[in-house]
Amino acid sequence: MADFTPALTHQIKWSVNDNRFDTDGSKPKSLALFITQDSILEFAAYLQRLAKQTDKVRSGKVWDFVNKEEIELDGFYINGKGQDGQYGAFGSINLAQIPDVPEDSPF
Repeated sequence: MADFTPALTHQIKWSVNDNRFDTDGSKPKSLALFITQDSILEFAAYLQRLAKQTDKVRSGKVWDFVNKEEIELDGFYINGKGQDGQYGAFGSINLAQIPDVPEDSPF
């Protein structure tokens, strides 16, 4: 198995809790991501490298606010692991480093 090289100095922490701003019951949960100040520029660089990883493009659905309908687009999934706890679901996202690709590379 290959050695794991993390893309960020610190993992991203995520949590799902009750949405305290939900007044009508339509959006009862809220997702929060915590990215350390030390890792934010590393995360931005990771996303730029990910954009060039065409083999990782997947289809997914998002909401089109203009036409008020769900549409299917290509994009990238960023996954993490976690668990349910007494105060909501929580976990972390530990991204693997993507090597830099030269601008003139066909990959």
